[in-house]
Amino acid sequence: MLNESQQQSAGSSHFWLKHLVPALIFMLLMLLVYPHTHLDTRITDLFFDGQLHRFTLKNDSFLTVWMHVRLKWLMVAIALASLVLALLSSRLSSLKAYRLALLWVFAGMVISTTAVTVFKHYSMHGCPWDIALYGGSLPLLDLFTSLPAGTEAGRCFPAGHPSGGFALMAFYFAFMHIKPRLSVLMLWIGLLMGFLMGFVQIMRGAHFLSHVLWSGWLVWVILVALYWLWPLGKSAVRSPDTSLALLMLRQ
Repeated sequence: MLNESQQQSAGSSHFWLKHLVPALIFMLLMLLVYPHTHLDTRITDLFFDGQLHRFTLKNDSFLTVWMHVRLKWLMVAIALASLVLALLSSRLSSLKAYRLALLWVFAGMVISTTAVTVFKHYSMHGCPWDIALYGGSLPLLDLFTSLPAGTEAGRCFPAGHPSGGFALMAFYFAFMHIKPRLSVLMLWIGLLMGFLMGFVQIMRGAHFLSHVLWSGWLVWVILVALYWLWPLGKSAVRSPDTSLALLMLRQ
């Protein structure tokens, strides 16, 4: 029989195989296979009117107000609600067992979306509506192509808006040991929301499909890294205060 240390080591190895290997495979496919599919322009072409030389849904009120602005604030509200519930757990005994998980969700959503924002700020890639192919002035660049001299950086990669939806995957990591069914459900909801919010931006001409896919990948990798730094086990349910103290000692 395996002792406790061996069991923890085996569980840790299984975690990394389960969560990092798919991310590595996805990254290789995006680097080696995806560029040859030309899916970015093929899909974007569907929403670009060649005669009018514009994206007809760019300023659509439903997409811009409800699916862009209000969905973004909904994701912000979910993150803030997690923080508020974690703070209320000191007064509400029913929430005490989930204090760390709720704090983890808040931290995961904030850190992962911030990481996407930082990468986007320093990106040279432009949004489709800024690309010369679609009536803009910026060149369409391969992922690792250098920015031509005198060309303005596009600052549009990876996609920022869908990162808020993908960030809901933080619930998966935070609750995987204490609410497994909720954890898996939120994983799928996070993926669906991320792709929904990403598709909205594709229809508007704000992002290519690759921008959305890399955004989801980056959020996932950031959440895995956060879980490595701040793992939540079953012990967090039994004694959240003790687990928090152990975390502080580790830091």
